[in-house]
Amino acid sequence: RGMKSFMSYYITPISTNLTVERRYKQFDWFHERLTEKFPCMIIPPLPEKAVVGKYQQDFVEQRREKLELWLNRIGRHPVIAHCDVTNHFLTCQDEKDGWKEGKRKAEADKTSRSGFFMTIQCDAPLPDSLRSEREVSSFSGFTKKMEANLDKVVRQNDDYFHKMAGPLKQMYGKYGSLFKELGEVFETCPLQESKTLTGALMNTGKTYSEIADIYEAQPQYDAHVLSESVREYLGMLGSVPDMLHVHKGAAQKVKDYTNRDGEKDVEEEQNISQRYSTISAAVMAEITHFHKHRNTDFNLMMRNFLSSQLEFHSKICAKLNHALAQYPEQA
Repeated sequence: RGMKSFMSYYITPISTNLTVERRYKQFDWFHERLTEKFPCMIIPPLPEKAVVGKYQQDFVEQRREKLELWLNRIGRHPVIAHCDVTNHFLTCQDEKDGWKEGKRKAEADKTSRSGFFMTIQCDAPLPDSLRSEREVSSFSGFTKKMEANLDKVVRQNDDYFHKMAGPLKQMYGKYGSLFKELGEVFETCPLQESKTLTGALMNTGKTYSEIADIYEAQPQYDAHVLSESVREYLGMLGSVPDMLHVHKGAAQKVKDYTNRDGEKDVEEEQNISQRYSTISAAVMAEITHFHKHRNTDFNLMMRNFLSSQLEFHSKICAKLNHALAQYPEQA
């Protein structure tokens, strides 16, 4: 009977400083539980599972990095980071009985989905329906526009990658070959005065060949990094409609009960209205959390992207300046 191979990841939470070992399927289970438990929160998707092709090792390392980013995002959420299922995932040391017991408890959690709203306590006054519907509608429009723009960013980065590794590399490589060939032609001239120019041309050819390689390598430092961050946000934006659907459903129940013919139960009407207000407060808190981290994340993304671009152009300038210095100024 053959042995099955699998990949494990070691996690050391700051809260305990104790390392636990988790397989991808446990991450998958954790993600399912969070999605089940928190219907009005934006749960970022996990990185893809499949490992294919000859780049398997690279893929595994990339997935490890993405899982680390995913856990860090979960850890920054003021509610999700402190719930029981998160605590179980990050701290359970017993890989057999202890894990199974915590797993059964999490799967039987009565505060999941609709039960979650029963656990919410609001310190501030609950938002009125007009305000909540206005803010939720505004957020819906904002995220749709953001998603459309980020799709364009990813496509532009793909185009940038292909141009940098294709036409632009080929163009600078061609210049490198041509200048080198010209230097080789000049090298056949017996005049002593040609040696400086010949050496400068050969160096320029080498410089342009190096610039071609720099162009090919650059996207992994700017466009690829930016696209990975943008794709993470696209994944989160993909879960926004489900969150807003919960709010819409609660609002519709209030309208349906209000417009219902016949005698109404005052207590039931109050409960429906209270539930809607609670859901509104939870959704609006999640919207605030999203915007707060969006500002921080995109500020860092753009700083990293522009810093990489500056470093790239500085390398090119340095190489061109060095090549230029090989040509003496004419008297």
